[in-house]
Amino acid sequence: MDTSGPAGSETVYWALDGGIHHAKCAQRMVLTQRDPQELHFSCLTCTESVRLPHAVLTRIPVAT
Repeated sequence: MDTSGPAGSETVYWALDGGIHHAKCAQRMVLTQRDPQELHFSCLTCTESVRLPHAVLTRIPVAT
């Protein structure tokens, strides 16, 4: 099931390992596509994808 769509920074977070992780399942996401406007990430665990505009990258929370 692919539930891709525009997402806010609340659906992902920067983990201490330096990768972007999916907030829903806490698994590292894989970069699948780069566009001039956004990056597309996929979660291999729950098969969801997330599109992040470049401007959102600086607002993604960091795990503590």
